[in-house]
Amino acid sequence: MGRIVRCQGVIFKGNRILVLRQYNYERKEEYWMLPGGGLEKGETEKECIIREMKEETNLDVEVNGILFDEPGNGKDVYQRYITFLCVQIPGSVESIGRETVSYRKILELVWISLSDEEQWNDFILTEKFYPSMKRIKALNK
Repeated sequence: MGRIVRCQGVIFKGNRILVLRQYNYERKEEYWMLPGGGLEKGETEKECIIREMKEETNLDVEVNGILFDEPGNGKDVYQRYITFLCVQIPGSVESIGRETVSYRKILELVWISLSDEEQWNDFILTEKFYPSMKRIKALNK
């Protein structure tokens, strides 16, 4: 059975959020997305996002609730996406974590402005990511 739930996290720093800039060697493509990953057997959704945030960004976070819980769009393996509001624990500093998937690499952690859409690049404007960015921006007013 594949991973059917993706837990992803949003950390606000003022009007910016932390995003992963990644590269997939199999597809030879760069893409940007929220930190997160698949729910593993035996772990809770909250445990999943805390683990994923640590693995990908080296940040220790507290979970302050769910922003969105929605069905997948049928374009990938996930049937459900849960987006958590995470708060960086003081003293923990972001740095590229140890992504454990061999064909994927995190290139950079980027703080993206929610208020200035003119700064949004083509990777943020893709059909996969843009709807999430719009919803997160609407929440951060």
